[in-house]
Amino acid sequence: MKRNQLYSHINIIILLLYLATLNARVHTPIEDEENIELTIHGTEWTYYELDDGLIYDDIGKQYDIGDSIQVSIYSRTIMASSGKKNKKYGFRVTINDNEPLQLKYKKEGSDVTSLERPGWSYSKSGIWYFYLPVQETGYKINVEPLAKKPVIYLRLTSNRIKTKGEFTQVIKTVNHQDRIDIVTNKKKRKYYMLNGENQQLFEIQGPAKVRAFSRIKFDDNRLTDDYYIFVREDGIDLGTYYFQTEKSTESSVLDSKETVSKWRSLWLNIPDGKHYYTFSLANLAENQGNTVFIRLKEWTEE
Repeated sequence: MKRNQLYSHINIIILLLYLATLNARVHTPIEDEENIELTIHGTEWTYYELDDGLIYDDIGKQYDIGDSIQVSIYSRTIMASSGKKNKKYGFRVTINDNEPLQLKYKKEGSDVTSLERPGWSYSKSGIWYFYLPVQETGYKINVEPLAKKPVIYLRLTSNRIKTKGEFTQVIKTVNHQDRIDIVTNKKKRKYYMLNGENQQLFEIQGPAKVRAFSRIKFDDNRLTDDYYIFVREDGIDLGTYYFQTEKSTESSVLDSKETVSKWRSLWLNIPDGKHYYTFSLANLAENQGNTVFIRLKEWTEE
């Protein structure tokens, strides 16, 4: 990809993230926490300081039962004045009483500034997404730092996933990988496999909206499970997507008869032109040994 094409593509991604943020519901911690206004592409955004931890409550109660939501966590750290190119930071996220997830980032500097602290600079954003079905009691999200330093700032938002529309076509991988048949009430659907050895690459022509369906294989008598999918667009990290799911009583792998979960999905907004999307299992300890099946379909909104 030529340099000017790369810059143009990065600008498109920034615009899409900016528009998504504008339409998102911004959540504030339950305590009166220290915060800062960061200037990002000419707009002020509020980030909260992750000192001893941040607790968010009632996430999802703002939406209707039956909806699904995408929750996004944007994080940045303060960059050293020495001009160090990259800085490491991390934190732990716990949803309700589930097992905590550790997120670690290594980010370079950005042009983000703050009028409150002239002369300071901040890293590029670490972005993490997860998808949850709306439940009556909402969700409690607790974020804790992995270490006292460096200083980390967070912004947490949620969006309702719009589902009105119809599918037009199934998207296949560029190298025509073998697909697995999963049967639900005698109806077969073909999925690609993700595991520690396999990732999948798709070529998609934009502008388009794509929905990626996923299921995890159950290897024992567990009734619930969670998993993480990592997505890259033209070599640029889009984020890690987190899913909670439960065992399906109607679906299984056709050949092996192995049980799979109920499906969960994520959405991709495809910019104009031809783009390449890589799906893999996120490299997290909690995700090791999982086998996930994915299926991509193009979506046309009403």
